[in-house]
Amino acid sequence: MKLNGLDWAVIIIYLGMIVSISWSLRKFAQSGLENYFLGGRQLPGWLNGLSYACTCLNADVAPAYCGIAAVTGLYVGWFYISRFGWALLIGGVLFAVFWRRLNIFTAPEFYELRYQGQGAGLMRSWIAFRTSFIAIVAWSGAGLLGLSKIVTPLFGFDKVQTLLIVVPIILAYLYFSGYLGVIMIDAVQALFVLLGNLVLMVAVLIDFGGPTGLASSLVSRFGSEVISSVPPIDNEFLSIFAVLAWTLGTSIGYGGDAAPMGGAVEGQRILSCRNGREAAKMYVWTEVVLFAFLLVLTLPALGAIVVWPGLHTGEMDRELTYGLLLQRYLPNGLLGLLIVSILSSLIGSVSGNLNFGSQVVVNDLYRRWRPDRPEQHYLNIGRFVPVLLLSLAMGVVWGVSYVFDIAVFMLGMSAAELPANWAQWWWWRFNLKARLTASFAGPAIYLLVRLVLFPDLNYAVQILIAMAFSTVLWVAVALLTKPDDEQTLRRFYERARPLGWWGPISGSVRTPVESPAE
Repeated sequence: MKLNGLDWAVIIIYLGMIVSISWSLRKFAQSGLENYFLGGRQLPGWLNGLSYACTCLNADVAPAYCGIAAVTGLYVGWFYISRFGWALLIGGVLFAVFWRRLNIFTAPEFYELRYQGQGAGLMRSWIAFRTSFIAIVAWSGAGLLGLSKIVTPLFGFDKVQTLLIVVPIILAYLYFSGYLGVIMIDAVQALFVLLGNLVLMVAVLIDFGGPTGLASSLVSRFGSEVISSVPPIDNEFLSIFAVLAWTLGTSIGYGGDAAPMGGAVEGQRILSCRNGREAAKMYVWTEVVLFAFLLVLTLPALGAIVVWPGLHTGEMDRELTYGLLLQRYLPNGLLGLLIVSILSSLIGSVSGNLNFGSQVVVNDLYRRWRPDRPEQHYLNIGRFVPVLLLSLAMGVVWGVSYVFDIAVFMLGMSAAELPANWAQWWWWRFNLKARLTASFAGPAIYLLVRLVLFPDLNYAVQILIAMAFSTVLWVAVALLTKPDDEQTLRRFYERARPLGWWGPISGSVRTPVESPAE
């Protein structure tokens, strides 16, 4: 497809907004680490929630989620309910306030508050490395891969051409504007993504004569299962067991580590809010906005499988669904709006990931190695790190064929240890040895289950088995080894005032009355 004058006008207006925002924030962002990485710690919860929802809508989401909808049906809604529903609720209700109380600069600092000695430093360094060089790289690569899945059927661009267009924009914007720029571009992104996908959804529904006509077409071609609201038992991509695995794998342990393997950047969102109450509101806004976006995004994919049945049967690449829909249903004039929404989702998501990864690299790896440098030195390093991370992410684009495969692998690697993230907040007896066991043995157990012990099982069952084995192991280690130093535990409890089983510690600590601002 070729863009006409109106399409180019929309794209130019959008790029002009990016340049304007970036340039207007340059002095604020470059005045210090707090401003560049945390927006001055004065952001409201609704704005951070809107931003986090948009970050979750990486450019990989459209091809991945529409692809899942194409091979499943109406019950695709269970995918994002199981992946985000309970997790975001848990994060807001149980952990946002506690993380904000710690008043730390990055989430990995937590480990040298909760534990002590060289082992605590090892945990902090490992979490920082894993977050930046594994999770951030993987999810940024997923976004770039997702973008190529969209523009290839539209314009015939290959991966190299796609990257040459978008990578310089991302790096330049992030260099000048920092975290506050990420927040502002996400607000713009929300508008374009919602408008663009509403236009597409309405066009698809009109073509089929409304929701009833679409449902009739689906049933006549594929049977009633495709419009069922309950996942089947044996679907390869989204069975009942898969829903259970995604629910447990993303909910159990969620919030207890604000920098998990999944690459979530909510730690930065929490710490940049003006207080604990706003941090909790951030999760509520994230959930509401994200679910609205996903509903509008995935519904048109049901019409796609009527037009291209091979998407549902596996004869066509399912992750081309979104690009094919744009090609068929959007006339010139409106295509520019969708292109802008796609670019916006990529720039906002990848910029957020890279800014967060850069913050962690500077604070939890580089500054600990070279601690006596001026702040401007660390700021300069922080503006260079995204170049390194994005270079690594581009390797993912050539190494992986399906975005969904990245999501499954990252879930499995993190889910094996996720229950330990709750234990470190709720159980005083969860010591450093148990934490190290969970962090290093958990992913190893998952790989053993997936590649050696049960390679033929469905991915969901593999994840559940790895979670069970890993949890039994670290619980045994915690009970069979000595507890951590009481003074360290008491100091952490006084600062965070967590919930849970802290009997021997909480009894010796006077808990202050919490102010409304917390």
